[in-house]
Amino acid sequence: MNPIDEDTLSRASSYEEYRARVTKNAEVFDEVYAEPAFDDDDLNFFRRLPQLTVVAIGEDWCPDVFHTLPTWARLCEELDGWTLRVFERDQDPPLIDSFLYRGSGKRVPVYAFYDARRYLQIWWSGRGAIAQRAVDDWLAGRTFAELDDDARKEIGRRFGEGYRNDFRRANFAEIKTQLAAFFHLD
Repeated sequence: MNPIDEDTLSRASSYEEYRARVTKNAEVFDEVYAEPAFDDDDLNFFRRLPQLTVVAIGEDWCPDVFHTLPTWARLCEELDGWTLRVFERDQDPPLIDSFLYRGSGKRVPVYAFYDARRYLQIWWSGRGAIAQRAVDDWLAGRTFAELDDDARKEIGRRFGEGYRNDFRRANFAEIKTQLAAFFHLD
């Protein structure tokens, strides 16, 4: 959606409003919010960018959302003029349809970055490459639906551990790299 209109933005929630409705994985949302995946060097980089509105699309059942969205909430709080607006995936179908994965997948999270005129600058969705490679390795050619309960739990455990150790930072770094390239920064 380029540009995003005021009517659409008005239907979004602040992070606080979204977090108040979270019914699944609240403890991980709070863990990530308390320890976001950025540092002072990252803040200095983001301060070099123009003020942006981050439109996030997610669901509280998705590990890729609850392990990353709170970092963007904290980052926007630290940056003057930055705003985070959150949509639940099925809340506004035309919006998610603007960010389909490979043309058809309604993959979350989506992080879309809009300038002051509300024009889309870049967007990113799903999970980072390092996390995707790990999941692909764990699945070994199977779908998640094909796994028995024990295998699902084990992959869930590994996934949570992976996010705590590497994936949160890697996902954040991927988006930062896209923004650096778009805005021609090092």
